[in-house]
Amino acid sequence: MRAKAAFLLGGVLALSILLPFNFCQASDPVIVISVIDGETLQLASGEKVRLIGIDVPASSKNAKLRDDIKSTGKDGPTLIEAGKNAAKFLRKLIKNEKIVLEYDEQEKEKEKSGRRWVYAYFYLDPHLDMKIPDEWSVELNPGTEERQLRVFLNATLIKSGYAQRKIIPPNVKFQELFSKLQDEAKEQKRGFWGGSEAPAKTTPVPKKAKAHKRKS
Repeated sequence: MRAKAAFLLGGVLALSILLPFNFCQASDPVIVISVIDGETLQLASGEKVRLIGIDVPASSKNAKLRDDIKSTGKDGPTLIEAGKNAAKFLRKLIKNEKIVLEYDEQEKEKEKSGRRWVYAYFYLDPHLDMKIPDEWSVELNPGTEERQLRVFLNATLIKSGYAQRKIIPPNVKFQELFSKLQDEAKEQKRGFWGGSEAPAKTTPVPKKAKAHKRKS
């Protein structure tokens, strides 16, 4: 198990050299008190934030559902179930947990509903001997000297097949990564792409580490 963890960490380290870490300034750690849907979080501060670069099927009958039916060719009940499962998956990962938010070009701007666009991460205990699920998008935390891993929530939803890539300029920082992960989800027939919207079987969520603010 330790050998597997060491091998994974080495692979993530190599990947981190290739991927840019020129994020806009990270926020202080925040607490998620509710997952509104598969792409929207309610914070303890009262603010609602939306995950950048992803599109989750509507989980109820509304105008978005009509658009989803038209764009995917899938029926309403199937899409609603997929949307609900995306929320369940996200809720298992981060409800009542501290996460760190980072931004793209529109750091200070909000969508019409008043929700801020964000990238979101939670941290893994660097001393924990564990097997990380293949469906998670994991990278080295650039904000600590310790070789600590963090889970990239936006990317994980795409990689797990619970969300589709949806890039809206100017927030395009991860468009290539998200496209690659969507192709992988399709190839592996995960979640939405497998023809079944049942939650993917993953190992239990491991103990999380204390969230750190990224160093400037």
